[in-house]
Amino acid sequence: MAAKLTGHQIEVVLSTLDGWQQAGGKIFREYKFPDFLAAAMFVTGVNLEAEKMNHHPDLRLSFSSVKIELTTHDVGGVSELDLRLARKLDTRAQPLLGKT
Repeated sequence: MAAKLTGHQIEVVLSTLDGWQQAGGKIFREYKFPDFLAAAMFVTGVNLEAEKMNHHPDLRLSFSSVKIELTTHDVGGVSELDLRLARKLDTRAQPLLGKT
C-alpha cells in the first residue's frame, strides 16, 4: 500500500511540475486545450494511464478544458501514486497542448 506524503514532500515534487497545486488532501490541475477534440483525446489517454496503474482520478471535461484531481483514498491524502500519475498525464498532454 502507498504511504501518505507530507505537505512538504508534495510541494517539493509539485515544484517540478507545471500547473499542479495541492489543497484539501488532493493535487489538482486544469489543462486547457485548443478544442474539444484535443481535450477528449486527452481524457482517453487519462483513462489508459489510470487503468494501467489501477489508480483513478476525478476528472471533468468541459469543452476544451479538463480538470483533474488526484488523491489516494486508501491513505486519506496524496501518495507517490498521485505524483507518478500527474507526471504521466503531463507527458500525455504535451502534444495535444501544442508543446514540444
